[in-house]
Amino acid sequence: MCKIGDIIAVKKFIGDGNNFVNLHYFIVISDDKGCIGGLSFDIVSVVMSSFKNNSHKIKKLKHIENIEINASDGTIGRDNLKNGYIKVDQLFYFNKKKTKYFVVGQVDGDVLLKIIEHLNYLDSQNLLKQNIYNL
Repeated sequence: MCKIGDIIAVKKFIGDGNNFVNLHYFIVISDDKGCIGGLSFDIVSVVMSSFKNNSHKIKKLKHIENIEINASDGTIGRDNLKNGYIKVDQLFYFNKKKTKYFVVGQVDGDVLLKIIEHLNYLDSQNLLKQNIYNL
């Protein structure tokens, strides 16, 4: 089971444009049950990505929807938390019973608060996207 602030690895999911994506990391922002269009969910998360190099970092952090995350911003059972960014504008909805995932760590409370504040701002600007393809 996962909880708010957990870093989870989803083994396979449907990303943008209905493309299948293998193993990727997400931060859980809600574990409350809900429904969208009659489809049940119990995980809402935001996706994490790592920087390829410094120019990639500069490019990604220019976008208002992305916030930086450092390797020291959480704890992870595996030694693969890297510096990167969180795509806060993309909410991914999952159903725990239908999703193959495992918990690998947790972000610090300050990072979770920053994500929630950024989510609220992006929502006020009508900039949030919902991915329900995995329900």
